[in-house]
Amino acid sequence: MPKAGAFPYSNIEPQLLEPNSKPVDISYCVDPDWLPYEAIVEGKHVGISSDYLQLISQSTGYTFTLVPTQSWSESLAYLKQGLCMMTPFLNITPDRELFLQFSDIYFEAPNVLVSLKSEPFLQGFGNIGDRVLAIPSGYRLVEYVQRHYPKLNLKLASSEKAGLESVARGEADVFVGSMFSVNAYIQQTDLTELKIAGWGGPADELRFGFTNEAAYLLPLINQALADITETQRINIYNKWHNVSIIEDIDYEMAARVLLLLGGCIFLLLYRNYCINQYSIELEQHNKQLDALRLSLEQKNHQLDFLAKHDPLTQLYNRHYFHSHFVDNASENLDDSPTSLIIMDADHFKLINDNFGHSVGDHVLSVLAQLLKTTVHNSDVVARWGGEEFIIVCPNVELDEAYALCQRLAAKLQQTDFGAGINITCSYGIAKLTSGEPILACLERADKALYRAKVAGRNQICTDTHVVEF
Repeated sequence: MPKAGAFPYSNIEPQLLEPNSKPVDISYCVDPDWLPYEAIVEGKHVGISSDYLQLISQSTGYTFTLVPTQSWSESLAYLKQGLCMMTPFLNITPDRELFLQFSDIYFEAPNVLVSLKSEPFLQGFGNIGDRVLAIPSGYRLVEYVQRHYPKLNLKLASSEKAGLESVARGEADVFVGSMFSVNAYIQQTDLTELKIAGWGGPADELRFGFTNEAAYLLPLINQALADITETQRINIYNKWHNVSIIEDIDYEMAARVLLLLGGCIFLLLYRNYCINQYSIELEQHNKQLDALRLSLEQKNHQLDFLAKHDPLTQLYNRHYFHSHFVDNASENLDDSPTSLIIMDADHFKLINDNFGHSVGDHVLSVLAQLLKTTVHNSDVVARWGGEEFIIVCPNVELDEAYALCQRLAAKLQQTDFGAGINITCSYGIAKLTSGEPILACLERADKALYRAKVAGRNQICTDTHVVEF
């Protein structure tokens, strides 16, 4: 193995890599098995990150030399030891910030949970329970799950492909990985018994990562990333995600070549005709490009909606609540009074046990529609998990939130859920105090909900008050 601290795959000496000098060659490592993002195939770097690296090389004049590794864990170890200077496609984590510095984000993608088709829809990490969760070793999601869901039963896999195969073989119950690469592996290996079962934590925000010694290169790299055009990004997306284009484009291109060859023979006689034909075809291609761009924008909007909403009820999900009110509380919560309601459908498990999960899903959908039509336009309703919902009420005092719960309870009594089913809910209410984190307020509301359940359910409970219907 090369000596730590050296750059054995670079054709320059380390002392040339000083600030304000222009390196001739930069050594880098990649994940060798993460298509379509990146991989090493027959000793060559391929994938989305490879195409972006070519654009960066053209823009900066730098050359990049691949340092082959056998796994992503080995690539991270090489970066720590200084055996390569950079990796082009990874997320920021607290551990990685100890030995790497990062560029601007230049590619985003959601993560998903994958299970056998016989498993229920899990929605997120909070519903995995005692199931075995497979995650590729060295991935950012390992740190995320260990920090936020320490009780989950983890099984580290050597790669995303190995993790998916462990679920197919029954060695793990759930796998979490990038949606694009998961889809590619399932298609390539014909793992038709697998399905996407929920969203797998925060989306990937991929960047370049440079060792601290090479971090002075970041300003030029960031500028090169900013100079990449939308057309170039679309071309890379199309290449690696099989975006469909009109099937007769190749025939049109062949016809155009033949037309130009014929025009060369009769150039003097048909010059104007050839120019007109070329203009027409160019306009057609521009229209196709516009249509493709519109299609990509629509797909991005769909992905954004799916990332923020619960697929069953179409309400906001827990990820949206955290990103909107926890991570960006200063932007979305002002000094006006804000009340928080957390509600839970009473004895909902009996509905699933007696009528089946499909009826239970129908009841949750009807309940979600009732919430949307009863709350104020400014209120935010989110499905917290299972049969539990959260309502954030801006500019609403505690007594107004209390009255809203009463209206919801009254409407529940009048709602037909089908199959002779009637349900009630328990409610916990808390008011956000000045300077209080919203998670602290949520904990107080959750305690109030617990008191409402202990007191017999079908009740409203604030910090000091319980009402039974």
